[in-house]
Amino acid sequence: MNEELFEEVWVSSNYETVFCTNEEKEHYLSFLSSRREIPRGMNIVLVNRKLNRKYTKNEIMSATPEQLRKMVK
Repeated sequence: MNEELFEEVWVSSNYETVFCTNEEKEHYLSFLSSRREIPRGMNIVLVNRKLNRKYTKNEIMSATPEQLRKMVK
């Protein structure tokens, strides 16, 4: 089974929130915009960052914020 590899991600400034696709990011932002207030710990600013190599979604989603910092260019 071939897993899709990703070259870029959408991350919050503290690297706590990460998405692999634009569709995931848009779904998250749509959810937040439907709320009366932003729940604590949820970020509304996401930045597109290039990765230093291709990673699987599992590698990206299971990485800690510190590991993610090392994974981006």
